[in-house]
Amino acid sequence: MISGNYYRNNMIYEKILRPILFLIDPEQIHKLVIKGLGIASHILPLRFVLHKLLFVTDSVLKTKIGQINLDNPVGLAAGFDKYIEAPQAYPMIGFGFAELGSITQKEQTGNPRPRMWRIPDDHGLIIYYGLSNGGLDKTENRLKKIKEHCIPYGLSIAPTTGLDITQMADDYVATFLRLYNYVDYITLNVSCPNVASCEKFAQVSFIKELVEKIRRVCDDKKITKDIFIKIGSELTKEQLDEVVDVCVINKLTGIIATNLIKDRNAIQPKSTSEKLNHPGGISGGLLKEKSNAVIRHIYRRAGDKLKIIGVGGIFTAEDVYEKIKCGASAVQMITGWIYGGPFVIGKINRELVKLLERDGYKNIGEAVGKGNRTV
Repeated sequence: MISGNYYRNNMIYEKILRPILFLIDPEQIHKLVIKGLGIASHILPLRFVLHKLLFVTDSVLKTKIGQINLDNPVGLAAGFDKYIEAPQAYPMIGFGFAELGSITQKEQTGNPRPRMWRIPDDHGLIIYYGLSNGGLDKTENRLKKIKEHCIPYGLSIAPTTGLDITQMADDYVATFLRLYNYVDYITLNVSCPNVASCEKFAQVSFIKELVEKIRRVCDDKKITKDIFIKIGSELTKEQLDEVVDVCVINKLTGIIATNLIKDRNAIQPKSTSEKLNHPGGISGGLLKEKSNAVIRHIYRRAGDKLKIIGVGGIFTAEDVYEKIKCGASAVQMITGWIYGGPFVIGKINRELVKLLERDGYKNIGEAVGKGNRTV
């Protein structure tokens, strides 16, 4: 009965509600959705009922990444809740974990509007927010208010806009030290494609400097927090190998792969050039194969030494399963949720259980990397 309702509700969303919502400015809808989620999450009976209906937990889906225990492997990616306005809503709608931010030391408004565009022919978005967020003080206050960690929460951190590259690593470290205690893991965002200076902190030499500084600080202060880095899809194989190696050497928990695509020449869109003629990074279907290729490469290079969280082009349980078989231990999504509707996370997890059981896996961890062939 529940499974049937998922399909029916998704059809209503995709055929009726989504076309109406897509007539409205995407940033305005984004703000309304977060506001609505925040309100709903404070209505305890509603939160309880929705969690019961939409949150899928099954022994086959349970997994552990570093010190992080997940009841299901589908998480919310950073970039949706930049200001940490509705954190307790995400378990309510089925996510197994949620990454908040990205956060910088100082509060930032980001780029001027418009800064988000839909490309429905490619099931994607073009995003040019910049690193808009509340900064350290507001973020710390909001993290303190998360009374129940029903799911693991991560926090993405990034450099304050306008810094010289020689100042950036220390900027990350200061943010890390202020906020790491409030969350289950920290992600070092070294790949935000909708910031003008993104080329600076996406350099392998900078990534190496940053990871080494974070490791020294953690060792000095006996910090055992799980740490990931989030990389882009446009690193060469040689650059990717260097990044993987420095993460292994410095004992990071893993890599989140990958952030949005910025290079228009790296994709084959169905959308017209007019639709694509906006600054920023592209999410959704066009990112899927690039992301999978990076995941496969990381897994071949690092094996079990790094955990991979796959991001990009996830709309169905089959998309999740493909990333798992490429080498990811969990996934994150935003665009697939926007296109699929509020019930899609539960639908994906229920169907993922069936896929794993069909192939004889007793646990999702047994499937990690099983489709990764050496080429």
